[in-house]
Amino acid sequence: MKNTGTEKRLFKTRYLTIFIGMLLFLPPFAVLPQTAGEVNLCGAACPRMFFILSPAGVLAGLGNNMQAMWFGASLVGLILLTTFFWGRLWCSHFCPIGGTTELVSHAIPERLKTGFSFIHAPAFRYCYLLVFVAGALIGIGSIACKLCNFRVIPFLAGSPFVPSYRTYLLSSVGLAGIATVSLTGFFARGGRAYCNLLCPVGALDSIVNYLGGKIGFTRKVRTDLAKCSGCGSCINECMVWALERTRNGKIKRDQASCMSCRECIKACPREAIRYGRR
Repeated sequence: MKNTGTEKRLFKTRYLTIFIGMLLFLPPFAVLPQTAGEVNLCGAACPRMFFILSPAGVLAGLGNNMQAMWFGASLVGLILLTTFFWGRLWCSHFCPIGGTTELVSHAIPERLKTGFSFIHAPAFRYCYLLVFVAGALIGIGSIACKLCNFRVIPFLAGSPFVPSYRTYLLSSVGLAGIATVSLTGFFARGGRAYCNLLCPVGALDSIVNYLGGKIGFTRKVRTDLAKCSGCGSCINECMVWALERTRNGKIKRDQASCMSCRECIKACPREAIRYGRR
């Protein structure tokens, strides 16, 4: 199946939409967080901390968190709804955090980067999600916040304008956050290891994408195995190592890890990969 004109336009505009997401969510503009009364993606605009379990009553705590962080909770709800029907468009086309690490990674020589494909991403991702959600119950919930890429990236973007951001980034916790984002983002092959392994929103998103892929009318990135030659061109382009060669030489796709970026569609010489309904 040949790439449609719409798909070709999407190929050209993905980095444009990422840049727009950076302008809307990151300092110095942070247009959308300001609608929640915030200057970055912390507080009411945080899309991660609202689903941390509370020792003082899980449901009541979740309700209070959703009320306090209404913008972040609403954003995640919209992300998951979009993902179910159309794939992980937030992660691949709009997320200012993963988009920033990907763009920076492109500017770094490949010889300086680390590949993380040796890690079984789904197992690692969901174990981390479990620890993240249960962190408050075992007393380590604040660590996830301090090392959060939704905190570090906005602080880096805003540091030229806000002295307190520079102070934080030069502290021991800030430096640890920078090291985490650098290792799993800037200096990771593809720039998306943090997204694939350590992002709780990405973990929830991957589950929803997998479930949505089981339904025929939803739109996902899919491989036509009858056309696939097993050349591996798509594997080399996948930023989240969601593709692997099977014993029969074909390429298997893990929808739970697939980021819907469609870079594999561009790479496939036989047009065996498409975005659409099953």
